[in-house]
Amino acid sequence: MVKIIFSYAGYTNAFGLVNEMTNPTKTLRWSAPSSLIVVTILYILVNVAYFSVASREDILSSKQIAAAVFFQNVFGTGGASRALNVLICLSAFGNLVAVLINMSRLLRETGRQGVLPYPKFWTYTKPFGTPLGPYVFIWTTTLIMILAPPAGDAFNFVVDLAVYPGNVFNLLLVVGVVFIRRRRSHAGLPRPQYRAWDIAIAFATLTNTYMLIAPWYPPLKGAHGGDVSFWYGTYLVVGIALLLLCGVYYYVWIKVLPRVKGYELRQTVIEYENKSVVHHLVKVPKAEIARWDEEHDAEGKLRRRAAHDSTDSQQVF
Repeated sequence: MVKIIFSYAGYTNAFGLVNEMTNPTKTLRWSAPSSLIVVTILYILVNVAYFSVASREDILSSKQIAAAVFFQNVFGTGGASRALNVLICLSAFGNLVAVLINMSRLLRETGRQGVLPYPKFWTYTKPFGTPLGPYVFIWTTTLIMILAPPAGDAFNFVVDLAVYPGNVFNLLLVVGVVFIRRRRSHAGLPRPQYRAWDIAIAFATLTNTYMLIAPWYPPLKGAHGGDVSFWYGTYLVVGIALLLLCGVYYYVWIKVLPRVKGYELRQTVIEYENKSVVHHLVKVPKAEIARWDEEHDAEGKLRRRAAHDSTDSQQVF
């Protein structure tokens, strides 16, 4: 199930490009489900092709992927079989580019909202017009995850580690959608243009709940009977530890440090020379909170009167 979910993970990358679509609501309403259906059909046909030329025992006993077994049985061990490596590289490259674009934009937007420290690192686009900070971060973490685990287990461990915390966020996301719908309904707001199907929300809730519980049950072959040579639940513990570490970091940064050092965090807006706009959290001493809130709006911008007074004071001095 983890591998199946990972196979469809690229489905979300399209939503990272909505600002480049002419009419994203109209486009995604039909293209998103139709593309998912097409890919599902292709996946089924590919598996039918695999089992039409190789038995289940041959695929399980082989040390190669199922596609390699298929090519060898159909085309032999000549050039056609070796061409599979090129196809795999092209497929991996396409996935890499799509994930890099989507993840870099997610990181850039998170940094732009002031949630991450050093917002300039996440949003700065010089000298190539692209946010190098998110790309460097993704490249570094990818390199660590490739080199750190044992060579034969790296891919399986990284896939499992990526899916489990993702299921936590997906479940919270679905629950959040339900709460938002109820609040919109109680407030009498109109139906949004883009709305997920109720059956999709129900299915996502059941699937993510199941995928948070089921992986804890040990495999039939015991603690080392998973798809890696070490303990099968390592990715579960590491994934939860990462989430807890993020929670501790956030609580210390937002709650503990301001209380201990006597300040409160307020948001302000900064525009860099490359026209990128970011939100930055600043430390305001408690004695100056009332004045800050009076001079700034909820977004952190200077109110007109405060900006005018600031200009006058600069002219005087």
